[in-house]
Amino acid sequence: MNKSMLDVAIEVITKEGHSMSFADLFAAVKNELGLTDEEASKRLGAFYTELTLDSHFVALTDNWWDLRVRHTYDKVHIDVADVYSDVDDNSSKDEEDLKEEQEYDAQISGGTISDESSEEDDDEEKSSKDDVSDLI
Repeated sequence: MNKSMLDVAIEVITKEGHSMSFADLFAAVKNELGLTDEEASKRLGAFYTELTLDSHFVALTDNWWDLRVRHTYDKVHIDVADVYSDVDDNSSKDEEDLKEEQEYDAQISGGTISDESSEEDDDEEKSSKDDVSDLI
C-alpha cells in the first residue's frame, strides 16, 4: 500500500509525541518514504500546501506543526481581526504609501503620475523644444 505524505506525517508526529518544525517533519517523511533529494524537492511545495489545508494538522509559531487534536481551539484559533486591520481606507495610509500606490497604478495603466519634479521636467522639456523651434 502506498502511503501519502500526509499519512506518513501523521504517523511521524504521533510517534514523536510532540510538535515538530516543518524541516524536521519533511525530512522524516522524506526518509520514511525513501524519496531522493530530487523527488523531495519536487514534492516539497505540494506537501506544505497539503499540510496547511489538512484538518489533522495545526500550524504553530515559527513554522512548527502538530496534530490538531493535541491543541484546544482557543490556543490555535487566530482571530482574523487581529491579523488584518480594519477596512483599508486611504485615511489610514500615510503619504508615502499613497504615492507608492499611485506610482504603481500609473505604471500598470501605462500612465505617469504628476508631481512637482515631473512638472519641472515637463517645463524644461517644453522650453528646450521652444529653443529648437526658434533655431528653425
